[in-house]
Amino acid sequence: MSTFVFFHVGPDLAMPTRMVESLRRHNPTAEIVQVTDHDTRTVPGVTWTAPTNGDPKFLMLWRTQAFAGLGLTEPAMYMDTDMIVNKPINVELLLDDYHIAACRRSFNRDATFNIHQRGQDYSEYANKTLDEVYPIIGCCTITASSGAWEAMAETYAALPDKFKRWYGDQEVLRDYVNSLPASWVKYLPEFEFACLPEAASIYPRPSITHYKGQRKALLNGVAPA
Repeated sequence: MSTFVFFHVGPDLAMPTRMVESLRRHNPTAEIVQVTDHDTRTVPGVTWTAPTNGDPKFLMLWRTQAFAGLGLTEPAMYMDTDMIVNKPINVELLLDDYHIAACRRSFNRDATFNIHQRGQDYSEYANKTLDEVYPIIGCCTITASSGAWEAMAETYAALPDKFKRWYGDQEVLRDYVNSLPASWVKYLPEFEFACLPEAASIYPRPSITHYKGQRKALLNGVAPA
């Protein structure tokens, strides 16, 4: 039985509900964990919830710390909620004997990194590409245990506030992966495990489709695959 974890807080359950429905369709016996706060309702179809406390201004820091606090000792896939699962996923088989399976960027690698985001300045990355700055994306990650998240949470807490507001999850994930021996790391290609919907003509049936950013609006017309 595979374990899947997601983080969601707030009253709008539309996206996580669609994600869980698609996950259940292809992985009916999965253990699905909703990491949340003490006010958010339970998403239909989850196995259990883990209420936590955190600062909504630093949502991704909260998520990382909450994943660390789960204390899982088994492999699990940690997912964003703006995703639709299209195939059965065997988490243990995917991870194999690796310590972490991280999602490797496939799309827009050569795009120039935006150094101005949400009122913050990231000029230390000026004139660099997305792939140079964040080759690992944080929407779909498998870890052997919560230990990886504990290490990332410790690093995250020490970052400047601007990274706690945005990009910090990718910052610590990149640095954590780079700190490990190469033999401990497996890479999950974005085109298979977080495929953008506009790439459907090239990758017609990925394991997971990722409706990130403005693509979230498309989810209203998407039925679980």
